[in-house]
Amino acid sequence: METASAYLSSRMRTVSETRKHLKSKGYSEEETDRAIAELVDLKYLDDYQYALRYYEYNHEKKRGVLRAERELAEKGLDRETVLNAKEDFLYEQKVDEYEEALTAARKEMSAAGDLHGTVGAARELDDRMTARIARKLEAKGYSRSDIFRVLDTLRGDIREERTD
Repeated sequence: METASAYLSSRMRTVSETRKHLKSKGYSEEETDRAIAELVDLKYLDDYQYALRYYEYNHEKKRGVLRAERELAEKGLDRETVLNAKEDFLYEQKVDEYEEALTAARKEMSAAGDLHGTVGAARELDDRMTARIARKLEAKGYSRSDIFRVLDTLRGDIREERTD
């Protein structure tokens, strides 16, 4: 318990991370299981709360939930816990991933325009720019459906500016 408590003192950890840490310190399966069970009972370990906080952190970093979902799975959280936390986070925080992806894409277009000396959205959304934005949004963890909607919106914005 002392080793696990010290490990948990610096930040939240998952059950899986704590289990690996205790095993790496040479504790038996039985000792590890007992310590994990006690820590869960005491609420020092809670994978659901960890996932919820992780989604919040990801959101602050302007990343999509798919990235957080993937990273949580890599940390050893079970799929059901990850999905429940995701649904609760999206509902409680009233997150609109499409709007956030659109903001990120517009920022990317603006940065590219500054780089090439093009002002506003009046430039073409050519294949290269489309691919660049799509890759950036996918890396941030936005869904493909949101990415396609964003690209359609950007194309519509450019058409509107040309007709004005």
